[in-house]
Amino acid sequence: MTFEQRKQERQALVQHLMAQDWDVFGTLKFVNGRTIGRSSADKLLRSYWNKMDRMMFGKAAERQNMRVPRWCFAHEGGDTENYHIHFALQAPIPDVNHMCCTLNAVWAQHHNQTAPLFKNWIMPVTDRTAVASYLTREYWRLGSDTFLDAMSWDDQTAANAFKDYHHLKQANRLSRAASPLWLKQAHQALGDQKAAYEASSDLQMMERG
Repeated sequence: MTFEQRKQERQALVQHLMAQDWDVFGTLKFVNGRTIGRSSADKLLRSYWNKMDRMMFGKAAERQNMRVPRWCFAHEGGDTENYHIHFALQAPIPDVNHMCCTLNAVWAQHHNQTAPLFKNWIMPVTDRTAVASYLTREYWRLGSDTFLDAMSWDDQTAANAFKDYHHLKQANRLSRAASPLWLKQAHQALGDQKAAYEASSDLQMMERG
């Protein structure tokens, strides 16, 4: 495939992303992205997203195939050996900040190979164009393999049903997702990361965390 073909495919993917609704941008890392191995990493990621779906929608996650709309992308870093993912996500609850903190806290507690709170970056989106460009920035090297279709969920009709899940059962599931201490620390991490981004407006800082 020529560079021009890959450029056109990336542009088409960016256009598709820009046409969707999402308000969270995140980076999920591992304790060591150089040793985890992509197969092991992807298993942890799939189990994590399945857990988040059940937390948001309970039994409807399986019975009605309700999922959190998300678009996940594999990145390998500048040296092609630091595996991690970036994602755009539509928060299924009105409090986007709380959704960011819950996502981070659950990932940090998910496995002994998943990165701690302050190493991940999960924030409300402030610049959709910059995020879409960043999500696809490794397309030139990985091609379509950068898009993790198996753990993404591209169904905008799901958003119409979100209001049906804003009830006590969902609130109880979310309250059990992580301890109050972990959520407090996640809110601190979010505040620090928001401040760092506002100071530099540079998404690449997430790679250095």
